[in-house]
Amino acid sequence: MTMEERDSEFEQNGGKILSFFSDNKFYAFLITDVTDIIEIPELTVIPKLPAYIKGLMNHRGKALPVIDFRKRMGFADIKYSDRSCVIVVEVEGLQAGIIVDMVSDVEDITPQMIARSPISGGTVKFFISSNKKRISLLDPAKLVRDRR
Repeated sequence: MTMEERDSEFEQNGGKILSFFSDNKFYAFLITDVTDIIEIPELTVIPKLPAYIKGLMNHRGKALPVIDFRKRMGFADIKYSDRSCVIVVEVEGLQAGIIVDMVSDVEDITPQMIARSPISGGTVKFFISSNKKRISLLDPAKLVRDRR
């Protein structure tokens, strides 16, 4: 199934998301994009990478790039807390870790809660209204692969 087909299916039928909190806002990935949630591991720093790539981590015998979500989105830096963690996502067969302030919840989303982003091809694919909060559903491929 292509990404567009998956997005269309989510928009029509809803599904499960993993929501997280960063910069006083809620964001999410489709649960099918998430392979793991772990504590922030020891990272191997690689010189001359973009500032938002914190380094590499060993995850189940694989070296994965680790992206700082705050830096990637242009938010102010904060010190990681004991609630900060790494969400491991899979994008087109490749995995990457994304450091977030705090994981919130796995949520069931219905089609009535979903609004497609007016910006096609952007980092945010959908806006979700859930339990009086607004959640931006992210495209992990844009977050991990696009350079900006």
